[in-house]
Amino acid sequence: MECEEKIEKLLSIIERVAHREYERDNWRAILDSIAELFEADGAAIAEIKGEYLYYKRVSGSIHKLLRDFDPDVFRVPVRGSAFEDALKKGYIIVNNYQNFSKAVPVWKSIGLKAKLLAVLGKDEPIGSISVGRVTDDRPFTPEDGKILKSLAFVFSFIVKEELEKQKLIEKAIKDHLTKLYNRLYLEEEAIREIERAKRYTYPVSLIMFDLDDFKRVNDNYGHHEGDRVLISFAQLLRSKIRSTDIPVRYGGEEFIVLLPHTFGDEAYHVAERIRSAFEKTEFVFDGSRISLTVSAGVSFSNRGEASLEELLRMADRAMYRAKREGRNRVELFSPDIN
Repeated sequence: MECEEKIEKLLSIIERVAHREYERDNWRAILDSIAELFEADGAAIAEIKGEYLYYKRVSGSIHKLLRDFDPDVFRVPVRGSAFEDALKKGYIIVNNYQNFSKAVPVWKSIGLKAKLLAVLGKDEPIGSISVGRVTDDRPFTPEDGKILKSLAFVFSFIVKEELEKQKLIEKAIKDHLTKLYNRLYLEEEAIREIERAKRYTYPVSLIMFDLDDFKRVNDNYGHHEGDRVLISFAQLLRSKIRSTDIPVRYGGEEFIVLLPHTFGDEAYHVAERIRSAFEKTEFVFDGSRISLTVSAGVSFSNRGEASLEELLRMADRAMYRAKREGRNRVELFSPDIN
């Protein structure tokens, strides 16, 4: 790409960012333009979460290259990676990624040949912006590095603002104790999911969990220990479901999981795995080891025909049957349940 054309492209990208065009498709089109600017096969913006960089914003070209792109699979460690090296001067060029000592195996496996990365963050790093070549052996140049570093400086303010907004939204839709979604989020997102299920006639299931004799824990050992149990169950719940499922703290010791594209018998087996795993979890209260249990009710809609209220009502009836039948069990809704 000629210098004049490159400058024109760069100014166009900055203008589109200034007009907040990234809000339309979560940066996809703008990142496509950035990949084009550097004659790369893809571009991505990553954010730091804990010890890893997660690519939550990627170009459309990456989605074409990797149809089921999953940020959890393609995460990159903050330490011991190209990102750590880039902190020294704001960017790094890796022109032989296949032989790079800090190459991340999953990115290496897709045939990444060259990578250019710049750090996002004015005072402290919040993430990165990078471009990569898979089909081309041409190296990136120091000039490329300086241009990407300049773009990173501009984008840092935008991405930081987005992350701060995201934190505020998460506070509004997540339970402060368990970090699961709250009832408000369930009511909004479940309605959208059920409408999609009805439109495309796919199944949706719902599981309602209720911890057995939970009041006894609070009464005998205090609410602090009760909170510890709730957090533990929430972590177990999250570990046993898919990323597309919606886990919710519904209230007190009640939890809900909405499972799109899932038939009732499949949801029953998910609930049973969670019930069994929780039963095997031991808690230590005042030096005593205690096991707790959970009961669950499962409702379903094979073609998206049931509303959220109907799914909740059916699951509630099934769950109370599980309680009546002795607790520590899962019941699948059927019309004969009283």
